[in-house]
Amino acid sequence: MPMIVGALASVFGASWKFLWAKPPLTQEEALDVLYALGRRIRGSSDEAELDEIEREIDGVLQTQQLKRASSDEEARDVVALNVAAHRLENLIHDRKLLVGAQRTGASGEQA
Repeated sequence: MPMIVGALASVFGASWKFLWAKPPLTQEEALDVLYALGRRIRGSSDEAELDEIEREIDGVLQTQQLKRASSDEEARDVVALNVAAHRLENLIHDRKLLVGAQRTGASGEQA
């Protein structure tokens, strides 16, 4: 039941985000969003939530890529965003391995 509620909350949150368009994030805001996701990743115990976080990272990067200009300063900003996103993707991968191992360990103990 908690997984169903969590999945429904994720679907509702994603729908809400698409229904109410807001102005694109600045480069600084995008970096802040990406860095804040690290706490959510470390605290997550659900692969569905980790998948949702990956979609949020993709959304931030897509938005920033679309509004990127050709100046050197903005190119550096895009590199910083990509480095932050890459770090988060690695953190998600590691967390999924841990969650999977915990799930396997829990199901092995009950058998």
